[in-house]
Amino acid sequence: MDKTSLNIVCPEGVIDGCLFTKEKRQELYGKVAGGGGSRKPEKYQREQIVLGTSRPCTTTQTRINWRKNEMMENAQPMRKEDGFDYTENFDGKQIFAPNTVWVNLKSVVGTGGSQTRTLRDECYLFVNAQLNFLVKSKKIDYFFANIFDGDEASSKMEMFHYLLRLPEFSTVKKYVYVGDLKGYFSWVKVNVC
Repeated sequence: MDKTSLNIVCPEGVIDGCLFTKEKRQELYGKVAGGGGSRKPEKYQREQIVLGTSRPCTTTQTRINWRKNEMMENAQPMRKEDGFDYTENFDGKQIFAPNTVWVNLKSVVGTGGSQTRTLRDECYLFVNAQLNFLVKSKKIDYFFANIFDGDEASSKMEMFHYLLRLPEFSTVKKYVYVGDLKGYFSWVKVNVC
């Protein structure tokens, strides 16, 4: 891909992920806890990704089977006995031929048990599954972007960086982004394109 033809830039108005507090999120999106409103931050993140990269960020049902270290389409993993072996689905994917970026979007604000469970039991395990997949598959055209906005996500970012620094992931960590939306665009420019 010709890097000179790319115009990837963080859209104006995108703020640092750490500035998303419960109050700021409510100001921007209204009520988001549960129900249909909980998709508003994800919708915003996706729209900004498309705007900043001039590429679609299509939805997907692709998941990682962490036991087999394989990626596959599976819209309803819980209908099979191995349903718990699957991660959540990727929220989107972007093509920067020949590379594919698989996108995971989250907005985690405020402190509490629910936020801790989201970061520890969903996000952390998903990033770990991505790293293990890369180690096993040896794919060099797959990248994973974990875009975590929110003051609570920001306060726990060092725990994700610890995971990325583990020796067993030293050869694949460059294929995985964990950070806020604002940092995504420069990561894509430097690492993917």
